[in-house]
Amino acid sequence: MQKTLNQRINRLIIRILVITMVTLLIFIWKSTSDQASAQLKNDLEVARNVLSQVLDTRQKQLANSATVLTDDFGFKGTVASRDKLTIDSALSNHGQRINADLMALFSLRGDTITSVPEKFIPGANFIYPKLIEEAVNQGNSDSILSLDGELYQVLFSSVKAPRPMAVAMMGFKIDKSIAEQLKRITQLETSIVVTPGDAQSYRVSTIDSDANMMNIQIENMDALAWFTLSFNSKNKLISTSFTLLEKDGLKVEIMLSNQVESLLADFISLQISIGLIALAAMLIAIMFGAMLSKKLVKPIEALTVHAKKIADGEYDEGVNADGHSSELTTLSAAFETMQSNIKDRERKVIYQAQHDVLTTLYNRNHVEKLLSEKFERQECFQAIGINIFGFRGVNDTFGYHNGDLCLTELARRVDSLGGLSARLTGGELLWVPEKELSKDELVQIKGKLDGEVAAQGVSIPMTVAMGVINCPSDTHSPSDLFRKMNIVIDEAQITRQFILEFSDELEEKYTRRLSIITELKKELRENNGELALFYQPKLNLIQNKVLSVEALIRWNNKELGFVSPEDFIAVAEHAGFIGEVTTWVYQQAIRDIISFRDHDIDVMVAINISAQDVMNPELLSMVMALLRVNELPPSVLSFEMTEGHLVKDLGKAVQQLAIMREAGFKIAIDDFGTGYSSLSYLSKLPADILKIDKSFVLKLDQQESDRKIVRTVAKLAHDFNMEIVAEGVENQESLEILRNYGCEYAQGYHICRPIDAAKYIEWHKTFSLPN
Repeated sequence: MQKTLNQRINRLIIRILVITMVTLLIFIWKSTSDQASAQLKNDLEVARNVLSQVLDTRQKQLANSATVLTDDFGFKGTVASRDKLTIDSALSNHGQRINADLMALFSLRGDTITSVPEKFIPGANFIYPKLIEEAVNQGNSDSILSLDGELYQVLFSSVKAPRPMAVAMMGFKIDKSIAEQLKRITQLETSIVVTPGDAQSYRVSTIDSDANMMNIQIENMDALAWFTLSFNSKNKLISTSFTLLEKDGLKVEIMLSNQVESLLADFISLQISIGLIALAAMLIAIMFGAMLSKKLVKPIEALTVHAKKIADGEYDEGVNADGHSSELTTLSAAFETMQSNIKDRERKVIYQAQHDVLTTLYNRNHVEKLLSEKFERQECFQAIGINIFGFRGVNDTFGYHNGDLCLTELARRVDSLGGLSARLTGGELLWVPEKELSKDELVQIKGKLDGEVAAQGVSIPMTVAMGVINCPSDTHSPSDLFRKMNIVIDEAQITRQFILEFSDELEEKYTRRLSIITELKKELRENNGELALFYQPKLNLIQNKVLSVEALIRWNNKELGFVSPEDFIAVAEHAGFIGEVTTWVYQQAIRDIISFRDHDIDVMVAINISAQDVMNPELLSMVMALLRVNELPPSVLSFEMTEGHLVKDLGKAVQQLAIMREAGFKIAIDDFGTGYSSLSYLSKLPADILKIDKSFVLKLDQQESDRKIVRTVAKLAHDFNMEIVAEGVENQESLEILRNYGCEYAQGYHICRPIDAAKYIEWHKTFSLPN
């Protein structure tokens, strides 16, 4: 017999309610258990962060106190006296001021001079010599140490006057007060477990050792049997641990514990209450199911119709399902809420699909669609690519977080200009203004986009490069637009023309640049003999013979022909493989020096180095290794660096050049006189040789102004104990003038053009000064 719809609905309602309530109870149980896990996880994470902050604060206090102590001239004098009683007094006074638990002084060899209190035997070697060595080399070192069954947070600082003469140590004890402090903040029982490599482990804990507590050690909270714990939580602790330090055989673990009973009390009560409410609701629903079944038919049909409309994407029509019951009214309201939420989520999904997460500008995919529509409508518009000049350097210097901050600020400035803006790649933005802009207007807009960005106490300089493409005259599709945008932006950054319009010549240059990159990498990898070093002699005007040559790289490629060093060196630097070129130059120079010596030619080879080479800490070790392998002294090489490169970061350049000079290499400043601050910083440079730029020497025999400049620079260099090399000597008259001015070396076509190693050997043997 066929059942009526009301009967079916009645039975269905009863079944659904039973299943729903059971499911709800299970879900509620799981949710509350998950909430308990989440709360415990959060408590443990807070405890971890609090401990880290406490240790960091104590570490900073140690660092500041160490600086005050080691910078104090009185203390330096006390250390220099080596009087133990006086040193003990100074350490004790300073330790009392900062509430330090341990103060000590060690020699540079790691021997104990004294300690307050006397924890180390005077004269004995300190058991952690690496920390003292690190403090001597770097100024400071810090660690956590286990000393005689006690844990200390320590900092070592070298005492300089001005060179290191001793190492001071100060430390705070990590004891029960730290654990108690952490417990007061987090309400978690805290244990510090210390396992020395060669001794028995020990712990500092806030848990009463007499308490009869079962400790449940966990690695993964999801694996906890919450159901079992909920009914058997008395006298149980849930504990987790993390490693604070594991170094040199010492392992320090932090164990954090919480009482299961207090953690689950509220949740168990909530679960029982919700379970009772659900059971009562289910019984009531079953009782009134039959009464409601008739009234459910019509509104359910209405809701079914409305659900289909929602499925079809119709979100504007309201829900009309009056069932004369709160449940149906609630269900109707739920449909409306669902309809609204789906509409909002769809809007958010569309927004996220169209916008970049970091900058909130349009992303590449969406702007490509918008540009396609513009091209289809045959609109005329300007597309302007905008990139932060030296963006990679910003990330390397200030960190990727601050790099993102600069990019976000640039996006905000671009968006404020109006028009269409999008982020294409990592650091490249696209802006389509509402109207075409003139060159002057672009200059004004660049001024608005440039400017410093404040980030975490530092000010980051930001300069943008802009590439301009006129559409549709320059391109007819978004993909081609993006390709040409890369070309014009790259050219703008390489040539430092910060506002540059696209042209066919740029595309040709870009294609050639790609070819240069491909062919040069291939040559460096396969060494087919296309790269060569040419040498231009430097005539010693005092001894009238050649004692030095300048190495100049040359490249003849079978596909590209002769490629100027200015071209392929710049491309290698921009593409990030200039280091491989530099390595090849030094290896070839060493081979040629050996060949020169086999022919009884003893000359020093001068090699040009870039700013990147100077700042590369691995360059010097690579060169020294080559010399050692070939049993050559450092005197066979010298380094030449252009003055303009030094000015960009004078402090670092001076430091690195001084290291090279101490290693035995001569340092020459190339193209001197073309920079804007030559005289103001000449005294700071650790240089042996000054090369006068050829622009002052080419017409030395004709122009009195050039002679005055050269004479003045020569005198200035000699006052700083530097030798002079004059470039661009084209005739004998200029050579004699330089000799009269006291210049030590001359270089130019009058003496010899740059020639390869084999020809130089022949030239050197037959050299005589031209008349």
